[in-house]
Amino acid sequence: MSAIAASLLFAAAALSKADRAALDAATRAIYAPYSREEISPPVWERDIWTAEVRKLIAHWLTVVPDGEVDAMNDGDWICQCQDWDPKGFRVKITKRKAKGPGAALIGVDFNLGHGDPRDAYFDLRKENGRWLIDDIYSEPYADGIKAALVQTIAEDEALMKAPKP
Repeated sequence: MSAIAASLLFAAAALSKADRAALDAATRAIYAPYSREEISPPVWERDIWTAEVRKLIAHWLTVVPDGEVDAMNDGDWICQCQDWDPKGFRVKITKRKAKGPGAALIGVDFNLGHGDPRDAYFDLRKENGRWLIDDIYSEPYADGIKAALVQTIAEDEALMKAPKP
């Protein structure tokens, strides 16, 4: 590959200053509730998801066992936790990478205010001028949050079809 072609590929994949600032702001907004004392709605109710993920969430909510815990409703998908210390919660953006027009990968390290630090990677997509979460990769979601939702939907649907004792 020529140096010119390599330069063009790099330029096409580089984040603009405006996108970098908007991605940083979106990432800070995603994590903002963890630094507040007040209780926020469950993560699946927040307006931070792409249309594709919102569709999966809507489907999942129709099949989640009533009053039961499944693989998705027992903790917060973003902090990978059930509890955190708002006064000690910290997040640091560690990676920003363009993945194409209107798509980026963001890496974060965060601390819940107790315990070991954690990390996550977000695929963010620009929809209607906003950067939204299209997938999350972390220790509990190594294959991504979308894959986890698809699997959990299948498991919950199987439970619905199973004979009742």
